[in-house]
Amino acid sequence: MTKYRIQICIRRGILDNAGSAVTTALKSLGFPEIDNVRIDKLIEIELENADWDKAEEIAKSQTNEVMEYYELEEVE
Repeated sequence: MTKYRIQICIRRGILDNAGSAVTTALKSLGFPEIDNVRIDKLIEIELENADWDKAEEIAKSQTNEVMEYYELEEVE
């Protein structure tokens, strides 16, 4: 089994509504030093055979490429 990690991030310049809500909540909980929170997705998959192309295909299928980008890495 080969394990892959996919991190999907919102592109800079696009408003992250969930991140803004968390920023506001943290400030109200007593963390005034928080300036900005961004919410990303982390997906870990295991494939029977080492297949980078299949992992990349899965990553692309989970990413809205207009608003997001992904980073793919093989994990040991």
